[in-house]
Amino acid sequence: MMIIYQVMLHHRGPIMKFTLSLSRLESCSEIDLLILFVSSNDIQDFTLHISKGELYKLSSSLYSCLQLRHLNLSSCMIKPPPGFEGFTRLISLDLCDVVITDDVLSSLISNCPLLEDLRLHTSTSLHSLEVVGPNLKFVHCDGHFRSICFTNTSRLANVFMYLKGVRAELFCSEEEISCSVMLLDSVPVIESLGLDFCYVKGLAASGLPTRLPTTLNNLKDITLYDICFGKRDELSILMCLIRSSPNLEEITIEAFPGGTSDIPVDLDFTEVHGCLDVSLNKLL
Repeated sequence: MMIIYQVMLHHRGPIMKFTLSLSRLESCSEIDLLILFVSSNDIQDFTLHISKGELYKLSSSLYSCLQLRHLNLSSCMIKPPPGFEGFTRLISLDLCDVVITDDVLSSLISNCPLLEDLRLHTSTSLHSLEVVGPNLKFVHCDGHFRSICFTNTSRLANVFMYLKGVRAELFCSEEEISCSVMLLDSVPVIESLGLDFCYVKGLAASGLPTRLPTTLNNLKDITLYDICFGKRDELSILMCLIRSSPNLEEITIEAFPGGTSDIPVDLDFTEVHGCLDVSLNKLL
């Protein structure tokens, strides 16, 4: 690591992109030096991946990189210093297994007004996340999110929400995910949508409507994961989503393994809100 640092010291001019990938965290001080160096050289694209070992507490010098346009972090602790006002030029943010509080993450996102691409992957639980993004176009959330609120996201076209990652209904209560149901009402311009069973359960907890309050006229493809065809409420929401999306071109459903064997023998798909009144003549 120090050899790399010594070589970099001989560089003259800006450093536009810097990627550091480590199999294990052994020394934080050396990483601090590298980040300090690139932070004073107009860094715009910064990636730090750590596979194993202790979490790295992100160096305070990174928060001074106001030219950043792309930030990709894994296995880091994020705690901005007092007075940090965000990355005003950031376009993409990718966080994987980072330690960060709900309010700090919400503040970080809202203080990146140009943010277009947001990817969150976490194995720890986040209680409440508010996503404010007037320029957001792509959101991928994969992990333990109890509730996510979208505000001022009128340009959001691609949304993928996997609230739990695995089907564990004992840990996926209606109370935990009911706040997330407002997504489909607040983002009517969605073109691509991916949801897991936990989100579908949240929709069902609010009742089994024939159609959504907002017609998703722009939705072209939808993907549903871990759907159990033996659950009438999940089938009803599936039909509801289809009926509310008249311009669908592609539908992908991944069934929960073993769930199809529980399909009731008397189940008639035409019973579920009369789905046959949907032409779906744009399906590829």
